[in-house]
This record gives sequence, structure tokens and C-alpha cells, in this order.
Amino acid sequence: MPTSRALVASNDAPRLLRTLSNHWRHKFDVRRDSDTHAHIPFAEAAGADFEVAGDALLIKLVHDDGAGMARLREVVESHLQRFARDETLEFHWQA
Repeated sequence: MPTSRALVASNDAPRLLRTLSNHWRHKFDVRRDSDTHAHIPFAEAAGADFEVAGDALLIKLVHDDGAGMARLREVVESHLQRFARDETLEFHWQA
């Protein structure tokens, strides 16, 4: 299944992970294994893993469709940017 990854620097990556997990837990079966990792199954053929890596958030997306992957990237970016408060996050996606 196609994957896409990004390492996003943040002033508070653990808070971003916590906020994102709490936001989506009402809609998806979010699995938080620890304070530094969460998995969000967006659909049967799409999901995301988020892991705190020092002062950054490592994001791994999977999706079985190219257009769906592009949309999933947009959704993740917009949510994280909204939760980032006063910092501007930069996303450099890699296949």
C-alpha cells in the first residue's frame, strides 16, 4: 500500500500529538500506545501513524489511492496547523 512520510518540526510535538488524538477520537478508533505515538485508522484502506521524535512529529500516512492520499495529506496538514497555535508548520512529504 502506498505510503507518505513527513517529519514536521514543532515547538511542542507532544502537545500536537495529544491534541490531534483527542480531536479525532470522537470519530475514529484512535490508538495511543504512549505519550509519543498514536495511530488513527481513517478508513479500511487509509490510516496514519504519528510519533514524537525529539522536537518534531514524524507522520506516516497510508492510503490505497493517489487522490485519496493527497486529500489525507491536506486534512492532516490543516488540522495540525490549526492546533499549532502561533507557529507555522512545514510539511515536506516523501513517498
